[in-house]
Amino acid sequence: MDVSIVSRVVTVLGELDVPTADVTPDTTFEAMEIDSLLLEELALRLQKTFGVEIEMGELVPEQTVAEAAAVIAAKGVTVA
Repeated sequence: MDVSIVSRVVTVLGELDVPTADVTPDTTFEAMEIDSLLLEELALRLQKTFGVEIEMGELVPEQTVAEAAAVIAAKGVTVA
């Protein structure tokens, strides 16, 4: 798991006004009460942040923040 990608995902969640104080890599989007519309907005923001395309359905409510970071890392993203 790339901790810096996880950190960036959490930062973007905060930009979307999602409370992130208790978010860990194992927190699911469902647990954060993120609905499908907000999840799509998150995907769009992450695309801009990381410069990769995130297909519809690659991020799902049952995913953890770490699993979402793994999806991004699998696209060749590295964060220094």
